[in-house]
Amino acid sequence: MMDVVFNESFGNALAGALQRSVVGLQLDLQVGDLGRLTEESTDFWQMKAQLEGTETATELAQTVQRRIGQLQAAIDRGDAIRVWWSDHPDDRLGFMWVCSLMKDVPNQLTQVKVPLERVTSGSPTAIQQLVSLAEWDGDAALAFLDGATDVPASERLALSDEWAQQVAENAPLRVMVNGHTLGVPADFWDKLIAAEIRPNKSIIWTIGRVLGELPVGLPDWWVRGRLVALHQA
Repeated sequence: MMDVVFNESFGNALAGALQRSVVGLQLDLQVGDLGRLTEESTDFWQMKAQLEGTETATELAQTVQRRIGQLQAAIDRGDAIRVWWSDHPDDRLGFMWVCSLMKDVPNQLTQVKVPLERVTSGSPTAIQQLVSLAEWDGDAALAFLDGATDVPASERLALSDEWAQQVAENAPLRVMVNGHTLGVPADFWDKLIAAEIRPNKSIIWTIGRVLGELPVGLPDWWVRGRLVALHQA
């Protein structure tokens, strides 16, 4: 069985807990053209590389395609696939995408839905809201294996159709609203991002402030891009 996640940090934590490799696909699917997973377009990778400043567009694309190749090879072999996902838009979109890859194959597909909340220890206890699966400890996440369920052909087909709709819509940004994935304009969060800007504070400080005060799981490089756009407006 191959385990697949859509948050690389969570994938590393889960691999340690499972004591085996996990395919961590950091696809950032809430942002940009989804056709980048199957087409030659490099626009998304160039944007991310420019804003992150750590790898080139070619390196980013090659890393993702190599891991997608691992997943596709496992599907082609007939291996069982287990997807760990949450209500974060990257995760939900990733699960849709895997369903589209597996809509016509007999391989077993299992899903593990991990909540974006947990009960804190101490007294009194409280419910802590999480931004992404990266905040889960791998060993703690194993508790959700008991709730793993198979994904039947009918559900794969339905989610595959939803994925196709998201690809066709080609929205610059996607958000989760009441369990639905909605495409929104690139400036959807701009007013809230702008509210965190302070005089004489660096862009790194501002990004940290935005991510802390706007806990919706935006990539830090995307926030950087919106801050640049706001500065130029």
